[in-house]
Amino acid sequence: MTQADREHYASGPDVLTRLLARAVPGLPKYAQLRETLLAAIERGYWKPGAKLPTEQELARTIPFSLGTVQRALRALVDEGVVVRAQGSGTYVAKGRKPMDAPWHCRFLDDSGRGFLPIYPKVVARRRVREPGLWSVHLAPDGGDVIRIDRVINVGDEFLVYSQFYLDAGRFATMLTRPAAELDGANLKIIISREFGLPVTQVAQTMSTVRFPDAVRRALKLRRAVTGTLLEIAASAGRERPLYYQELYIPPNRRRLVMSDTLPGQTIPLGPWIE
Repeated sequence: MTQADREHYASGPDVLTRLLARAVPGLPKYAQLRETLLAAIERGYWKPGAKLPTEQELARTIPFSLGTVQRALRALVDEGVVVRAQGSGTYVAKGRKPMDAPWHCRFLDDSGRGFLPIYPKVVARRRVREPGLWSVHLAPDGGDVIRIDRVINVGDEFLVYSQFYLDAGRFATMLTRPAAELDGANLKIIISREFGLPVTQVAQTMSTVRFPDAVRRALKLRRAVTGTLLEIAASAGRERPLYYQELYIPPNRRRLVMSDTLPGQTIPLGPWIE
C-alpha cells in the first residue's frame, strides 16, 4: 500500500462525517449510516474492490455504536453493495451488474425516459407443496412448485421482495444451479433460452396489502407496512403456464411502468414479450 493509499484509507471517517451532516432526518440510525456509506461509494470515494474501514474504526470515529455500524454494513452486504472476506475485511463489490431488460419491475428514473437499474439477489429457494394463488395457474391438479425468493435493490433507493414460482417437474434444475447465476439474472430469459419456452402471454394484477412479517423483515422495514402487491401469471401460448410471480413493493416516490410504452409515448419499449 502506498502512502497515498494509506492517507486515502485513513481519511474515510472524515468523508463519512461530512456526508452524515446531509443525512435525511428521521431515519433510523443504521439507515442513516447505510445511506451515508452508499453515498461515499456512489461518489467514487471507495471504488469497486476497495477495502472499507473496519467496524471498530468506524464506531470510534463517527457518532454511532458498534451495533449500528454492524447493522448498516449487514444491510449493504444483503443488497450486494459490499462483500465480506473472512479474516480480511469488507470490500466494495466488484462488477455488480443490473438485470438486463426487466419486465415487471420497471420504475421510471428522474428523466422519465428510462428505468432505474435493479439488482436482484437470491435469498431462498425451496419446493412448495401447500396450495396458494400460484396453484390455480401452475398446478390446478396438485403437484409441487419451486419458489425462488429474491430481494431486488431498485436503484439503491428501496427494496422489492420477489417470490417466483415454477413447476417443479419441468424446472427442477432451477433449485440446484448456483445461486450466484440467478442473483442478477432475468429468470424469464433463462426459461426462454434454456428451456425453449418463450413467454407469449402475461396477466398482471395489482392490489394493496399488508406485507407479511417475513417480507417486511427481508426488506429491512421496522414496522408493519401496507404496500403494493403485483401478481404476474405468464404462459407460453394459452395452454402452457410458465411462472407465477409476486412482487411486494413498499411505498416509494417512483412510478411503476406496467405497459410496453412509456407515459406519453406510443413507441414500444420491448420486445419484452417474445
